[in-house]
Amino acid sequence: MIHSDNQILLESVNEEVWRRRREEAYKRFLEDIEIGYVDADIKDLIFTVFTKKNIYTTSSCSGRISIVDSVYPWQRDEAYVIFKKHQPLLLSELLDVVNQKTLHRLWLIVSGPIIHFNALNLSSANKLLNIVRAAGFKHSGILSIGSGGIVVEVVSGIWVPFLLKDGDTIVVNDFKRIVDIANEMLKEGKQKLEKLFKFLKNVDI
Repeated sequence: MIHSDNQILLESVNEEVWRRRREEAYKRFLEDIEIGYVDADIKDLIFTVFTKKNIYTTSSCSGRISIVDSVYPWQRDEAYVIFKKHQPLLLSELLDVVNQKTLHRLWLIVSGPIIHFNALNLSSANKLLNIVRAAGFKHSGILSIGSGGIVVEVVSGIWVPFLLKDGDTIVVNDFKRIVDIANEMLKEGKQKLEKLFKFLKNVDI
């Protein structure tokens, strides 16, 4: 039964469609580099991925620190991103945001790397999952399978919110400590990304 299911999954991917979408994704990537949209810390990894035969990336982030105005940190509706950065946070940057008027609650959120891959076949997707999990991305898995390919979401598991303000009331006493911890977690995610880059460089997939 497992074998027949796998066979169905493999047959559902249209290689012609997959190859066309891979070419389109690579062109968008090059265009994004020219206009400065590509996250610099993940650029080399994406270039490496596009040298592989059976995988490519559709979206990626090397990890970031953001500050969001919302009731809860996981909300999307009525949530406002006040600040976002892929590099370490400065204390002065945090204080500038904290001193602004707050609508709901102010959250500082540290998010680890997240990459969406598209694989041509199930064997390549499984090989990719083995590699990313060995690099420390334990919370990764297959999201969907269709004619356009097998979408694999690679996540580090790093996602930590800090409550900074509740309305106009500041609830943090030591902002420097918050900045240091946030930057430490951001660095941890980027180190995992570097490990993944080294693993992918020399593998045939």
